[in-house]
This record gives sequence, structure tokens and C-alpha cells, in this order.
Amino acid sequence: MLTSVGYFALSLNTPNLHGDPYLNCFFSALIEVPAYIAAWLLLRTLPRRYVIAGVLFFGGTVLLLIQLVPADYNFLSIGLAMLGKFGITAAFAMLYVFTAELYPTLVRNMAVGVASMASRVGSIIAPYFVYLGAYNRVLPYILMGSLTVLIGIITLFFPESFGRTLPETLEQMQKVKGFRYRKKTKGSMEKEENPKVIITSF
Repeated sequence: MLTSVGYFALSLNTPNLHGDPYLNCFFSALIEVPAYIAAWLLLRTLPRRYVIAGVLFFGGTVLLLIQLVPADYNFLSIGLAMLGKFGITAAFAMLYVFTAELYPTLVRNMAVGVASMASRVGSIIAPYFVYLGAYNRVLPYILMGSLTVLIGIITLFFPESFGRTLPETLEQMQKVKGFRYRKKTKGSMEKEENPKVIITSF
């Protein structure tokens, strides 16, 4: 939800940036293309929580730096805002994959649906962040940057799903360690190759 607040708030705040609003909206849309490509490449090669936390830290830090830019350097503020959106957009895309991998198969669709609904609540809250710019130009960026960095810290405490067999039941989910990344042993590999089959009837 908080990630969607940052994503939609940055998108809605684009016309308020200095310069041509049409050109700023074009750049805001254009920056999403490399963000999605970067998210796809990072998800294929690196652990989920470290990658997501990294792009969130990057996006949040860049947004916090906007307050240090002098008012005369409008182009620099626009560039930092676009880099911040790059990080938040990449994280927003990766969180959908990470959310689906965290939950067991029995409740995976329902869990992703609930998370998606929460993100829509974030899109409802986002315009109020934009309205804060009427009181202070950098206040929306300070709030969005702080929340984004906070989300990055919280992400580090989630279980790692990269290169692991996804849990099938709630019992398997309860055995997943949160912060530790366990290496596969011979016994665990044998269990993965010969999983226990659960037969359900309706």
C-alpha cells in the first residue's frame, strides 16, 4: 500500500513540477520503461528482498535529496523526481512477484488479491500527499522518501523466496524462516524431488 502511495503520488505530482507539464508527463511515462526492464532483469538473477530493498532505498534517498536542491536548479529537481519514480516503479513491479511467492498455494490468489486491494487504497490516499505541496514544495517528497526508505527496511525482514520451492500449505509456510537464508542440503533436495502429495476432495 505504501509503495503504491509513492508511485501514484509521484505520477499525480508530475504536472506540478517546473517546466512544461506535457514534457514532464512524457518523461514520467518514459522512465517506467527502463524501470520495468530493470525489475525483470533483477528478479531473474538476484534475491528478491535485497533487490526490492535496494531499489526502495535508492528511490527514497533520491526523493529526500530534492529538499537540498536550490530553487534555481529546477532541472535537477525534475531529474531527481524521475530517478525516484524509477526506483519506486521497479519496486512496485517486483512486489507483485514477491507477494505471490510469499504465500502458500492454498491462499496465494486470495493473498495477492488482498494485497492488490490494499495498493488501491494507497492510490486513494496518494492525492492528499500531492495537496501537501501547496503548503511546502518539498513536503510531499520528504514524506514519500521517508516512507519508501522505511518500506525498504521492513522488506529485509521478509522470507527469501529466490531459488526456493514455494510453500504449498499453511504448515509449510509456518516453517519458513524470516531473516535467514538456508542453503539446500542433500536431505532437503531429496524432499523437494519427492514432495508429499496431498489429495483433497470436494
